[in-house]
Amino acid sequence: MPAELVHEIAGIVHKEGYTSLMDAFPSEHVQPPIFLSEGEASDLVDLVVIEKKKARLRLPYHDDTHPKYDEKHEEEFDDMQMGIYQKTIYYVESAFKKGSFDHLLK
Repeated sequence: MPAELVHEIAGIVHKEGYTSLMDAFPSEHVQPPIFLSEGEASDLVDLVVIEKKKARLRLPYHDDTHPKYDEKHEEEFDDMQMGIYQKTIYYVESAFKKGSFDHLLK
């Protein structure tokens, strides 16, 4: 994972107090590479799914088919989706068997 992504995740882990990921992200300034057990990888996928759900709650008008569509909501939601969410899923799936965490993405 690139350093920028590692730092973003580490910041969330420490802000939210996600104990299950503290060993992998021992400080907000941790440097890559990050080594994850399968359980930690699963918890990391949970983290990004939660972040995506939080973005949906904060930015409900991101879909251009919504009657109250807001371009700013769409931009912010897309930034999160294309950033931490998709990148983390990509790197986790690159390190573990592809599809191993699909059940967590629903």
